[in-house]
Amino acid sequence: MNPVARKNDIFAENLPEEVVLYDKTNNKVHCLGKTAAAVWENCDGTRTVDDLAQIVEARFGAPADRKVVLLALEELQNADLLEPGSGVVANTGPTSRRKVMGKVAMASTALVATILAAAPAAHASFFLTYASPPPDRRNG
Repeated sequence: MNPVARKNDIFAENLPEEVVLYDKTNNKVHCLGKTAAAVWENCDGTRTVDDLAQIVEARFGAPADRKVVLLALEELQNADLLEPGSGVVANTGPTSRRKVMGKVAMASTALVATILAAAPAAHASFFLTYASPPPDRRNG
């Protein structure tokens, strides 16, 4: 089965050098580098790993390595950004992760960084407590 990006409860913001995703289900924020963003955006269930590698190559003008796409898929899967059962990647094969990451670094494309976001209720509570104007003390 070809990989399928999880898009339900995901809010995406495209920035010049990355795509930022907010996962409402898990309260996590994911920053996708250019390669991971291109892979995630094109995981629609119809494209193979080789198709994704060709898309990455066409978008960035540099020869795409299948192992870089596999690593991006593995990280997307670990970040819960692919639909369960997409039948994706167990590992990148005999090439070491360090070697693949070296290729990624040379292309200036970090893959996936994830942080846990505070729950929206916590943001609202903080805002109401600390960002509200002080009460008007003239009347009482």
